[in-house]
Amino acid sequence: MAIFRLATVLATLALAGCFGGTTSNIDIHDNGVFIPTTRIAVDFNERPGPPSRIHTSHAVELGVTGATGKDDLQVSAGQPPIVFGGENFVTPQEVKAEFDFRFVELAYRYRYVSERRGLGFEALVGAAYARLGLRLIGATRTAAEKLDGGGIVVGLGTMLRLWPSGSLQLRGGGFASSTSEGVSSVGRYEVVFEQALGSHAALRAGWAGYDIKSRREDDGFSNSNRSPIRVRVNGPTLGLELMF
Repeated sequence: MAIFRLATVLATLALAGCFGGTTSNIDIHDNGVFIPTTRIAVDFNERPGPPSRIHTSHAVELGVTGATGKDDLQVSAGQPPIVFGGENFVTPQEVKAEFDFRFVELAYRYRYVSERRGLGFEALVGAAYARLGLRLIGATRTAAEKLDGGGIVVGLGTMLRLWPSGSLQLRGGGFASSTSEGVSSVGRYEVVFEQALGSHAALRAGWAGYDIKSRREDDGFSNSNRSPIRVRVNGPTLGLELMF
């Protein structure tokens, strides 16, 4: 009997944790976004051959990227309100969301490439800054906020040389900050084809995505009463990388 009561209490606490939120989440998803990128990489060690061709190296990498998009949020009757930008978007209603995302990182990158097989991998660690501008347009009110956050970024990747100046590359990574009201975390991935343009530049084209979050009410260490935010972005990416 005591075991049954304990199980009942634990189940009640779990359900309270799942459904205890006082606001509705802001969950935005846009699969038709163009994602431009710019990178500058500077090798620590000298090597024979053009820097623009994939090779084993220690390097510092600066990256800048971003995306702009929109989505429609359906807030059904019976759900808690969306609390954002000092406004309460009560249910039921359709809310239009517009966002603008920017991401800047400076990281140490180690890359190993087998000269015989053309297969390589890389690891990155460094610092980054993320900024998200978000605007919600409801039936009777509009609200906007600018969120940001600075923190640590890490990444892992792999690559395959297709011919001397061309390669297929896959990279995934994550960003985390200490803020619950700004940009709390960013997950990302990219699958690109890279073609060298001369000795110090390369064109990158493929597909990429970001998963941007602001914890807000979901943060157990925060007293926030504002709606948690999640923005998921996927789309074609095109970029230029300069290498020295």
